[in-house]
Amino acid sequence: MHQPYLTIKDLLKDESFINFCRRQNERDIKHWEQFIIENPDKKPLIEEAVHEYTLLFTALANADLEEQMQKLRFKMEDADTAPVVSLHGSGKNFFRRFRLTISAAAVILIVAGYFFWNRPTEATATVKETEYVSKHGERKSFQLPDGTQVSLNAGSTIIVSDTYGQSTREIYLKGEAFFEVQQNKQVPFIVHTNDMDVKALGTAFNVRSYNGEKTETSLLHGLVEVTLKKDNNRKVLLHPDEKISWSTAGKATTAVPKISPPANLEAIDQPVVKPVKKLDDGSVKEVAWIENKLAFDDDSFEDIVPQLARWYNVEIVFDTDEVKQYHFTATFKKEKLDQVLNILRTSRSFKYRNDGKVIVITK
Repeated sequence: MHQPYLTIKDLLKDESFINFCRRQNERDIKHWEQFIIENPDKKPLIEEAVHEYTLLFTALANADLEEQMQKLRFKMEDADTAPVVSLHGSGKNFFRRFRLTISAAAVILIVAGYFFWNRPTEATATVKETEYVSKHGERKSFQLPDGTQVSLNAGSTIIVSDTYGQSTREIYLKGEAFFEVQQNKQVPFIVHTNDMDVKALGTAFNVRSYNGEKTETSLLHGLVEVTLKKDNNRKVLLHPDEKISWSTAGKATTAVPKISPPANLEAIDQPVVKPVKKLDDGSVKEVAWIENKLAFDDDSFEDIVPQLARWYNVEIVFDTDEVKQYHFTATFKKEKLDQVLNILRTSRSFKYRNDGKVIVITK
């Protein structure tokens, strides 16, 4: 166990690391926990390797080993890494995957296959869950076991059970995510949020569901069925370049990294289906965040500030209601928060100050 562990391939070749991933060998678990303490710079690498192992093992547990090996070979031939995903192009070119060599994958197939076929036959009562979290100030991209690609916006969480892909493909979302769904007509893909359930077969769509803000589903291509939970489970079909919004009547008075919902959740606007917004460059405003862009199109300052709070991992508050109603149209990509605020105030007069951990916006 004195290897340098420079790559995920190195880790996935180590049987003790496989035991650590499975959380069943106490000695190996303690070894790798101590390894992380002694090598904090290796922690991101360890986490990525555990994630890759989970994806591979889940796939193995749901299909024949030989079939999975063929799929894996095909998948690895054109895979590479990309932390920020571009929407230009189509199909799987939306996303680039983390590279693993076939030799490392073969090790996992052999080891995971052994554990799969020799595991205890007793049914497990407890359903395990995997949680994907994108903190404030960051965005993540990953692949679900069935090949569905996901981009997760700042301040968002997705929960997936270990039964995913068996009889259903259901996930639970808090925040915002973009999905490019792997088609499977026999097993529909469903996204659950507090206000909407979104059902798709093979399609690309965006779901936005932050506490205290409007819930919105935007469809790029394909077909989705949206179930409105607070409208007697009414179902609405969305077609390409359409979106549906479900807004609470109350507005959050402050925008902080964790935004509290308004007190009156029952007072809601009627959901409306309308076209997505196209920017000057032809891209879709509702999914501009995937290209690392902040895009506003006649949006109120009150709606913009929560996005800025999550995007830059700061707390932002207003000390006057008048400024909240200012509207802005702009697109930002790599600007810092100070630059964004300074550009916005060239069109509408307001001031801001940084009180340590809190940015206060005033007239």
